Amino acid sequence: MTTMTSAIDEIEYEGMLFGRHLAALPAGRTRRKGGLLDQSAYTLLSLLDAGGPASLAELAAATGLDVSTLNRQTAALRRSGLAERFDDPDGGQARKLRLSAEGARLLGEERAASRVLLAELLHDWSEADRARFGELLGRYNRVIEDRSKRHWPRP
Repeated sequence: MTTMTSAIDEIEYEGMLFGRHLAALPAGRTRRKGGLLDQSAYTLLSLLDAGGPASLAELAAATGLDVSTLNRQTAALRRSGLAERFDDPDGGQARKLRLSAEGARLLGEERAASRVLLAELLHDWSEADRARFGELLGRYNRVIEDRSKRHWPRP
């Protein structure tokens, strides 16, 4: 049995568990039981919500996904009426993607359900502990973004 001897050991192990627990929550990666958004849709809609309209190249730069993958994912969002394409006023023939009214509504509904679940999980944490956890998680994410050169917009 491996013994954790440093903070890095603990962070590595707990990070693995964090990812596993998120995937195993009753709502799974769809954010809530019966939710209509899978993880990729939730992520892309959240990105568009926080950062505004974006081209496939801009989405690729933020997510690290290739354009062909994003093309499939955004086509599914458009078919579902959750996002819409429009001509980029600054880009000639370039096109951008933005949330539709339905996409914004459904994202808000899914986000609210996710926040309810988080509040239930952290019900016995003090507000100071919740704030500190959010601060540290944000700091950790920004370090990863700096290293990967893929910065995510924040609301």
